[in-house]
Amino acid sequence: MVLLVVFGLQQAITISIAADGELITEKSGVLNIGIEGVMLLSAFSAAAVNFEVERFVGPSSPYIGLMGGMLTGVAANFIFSTLSAKIHVDQVIAGIGINIFAVGMTYVMSQKYFEIDGTPVSNSLPALFNVGGLSSSLTLKISPLMLVMFVLPFLVYLFLGKTKFGLHIRAVGENPKAAEAAGIKVVRTRILATSLGGALLGMAGSYLTIDFFNQFTPDITAGIGFIALAAVIAGGWNPAYTFGMSLLFGTSVGLIYVVSATGPLFYLITMFPYLITVVVLGIASKRLRPPSALALPYRKE
Repeated sequence: MVLLVVFGLQQAITISIAADGELITEKSGVLNIGIEGVMLLSAFSAAAVNFEVERFVGPSSPYIGLMGGMLTGVAANFIFSTLSAKIHVDQVIAGIGINIFAVGMTYVMSQKYFEIDGTPVSNSLPALFNVGGLSSSLTLKISPLMLVMFVLPFLVYLFLGKTKFGLHIRAVGENPKAAEAAGIKVVRTRILATSLGGALLGMAGSYLTIDFFNQFTPDITAGIGFIALAAVIAGGWNPAYTFGMSLLFGTSVGLIYVVSATGPLFYLITMFPYLITVVVLGIASKRLRPPSALALPYRKE
């Protein structure tokens, strides 16, 4: 049980932070199913920057890698939001395009500049502190991003519910025509909200390569982006419920690292996170109430 909690929390970091970023994006009426691709691009950027600057800045390189990954997330989401909100490219098509581009780009770049198996192992984010003696020499690393995971849902709640820009985001996601009539720039708000969400997607992707694994390998996200997307939906676009779903899904992913299995049972355990995601979405679908203008293009009249 202790092992499951440890690995569940570590896996939930990526899911929860990414879900918070996607939540902000979707509250503005933009559906980004390219979340997996954005995280993959950010994971590679963070690993590459971490490796390249390590010789110059030493132990500080993971922090620079984290900033590089977040900037990549902002850039990728900015391009996506410009295509969907300003040029009116179908949001689903644009998201699929980002996913395909990310898979190909990161594979080619890692093969060309590093190795076919990915980037070399580099420095990782130092732990705030370690908790030892949990079970059989197990030590839990308390990552700085684990604290971010716990604090971020509360900050997202305050941002969307108590700030002027957060209220603008919710307004354009519910009724963009009324928001435009009230003087809110719908397209600009959606682009800014999606870019802000991209920063969190970048942080989530970077965690995998500067903390959890310390290197990039092709397909390192392994569907985690889609699980984060499911957490937003199953959480009813509520920061607290989304966080709860992220913990649940993170625990299901952590189960893979806890249960020692071979043969058919191994494949069943590997499939478990995706099976539970489908089941939870099926149950939650009866009470879902997404933003009214989610995935609907807006053209100023």
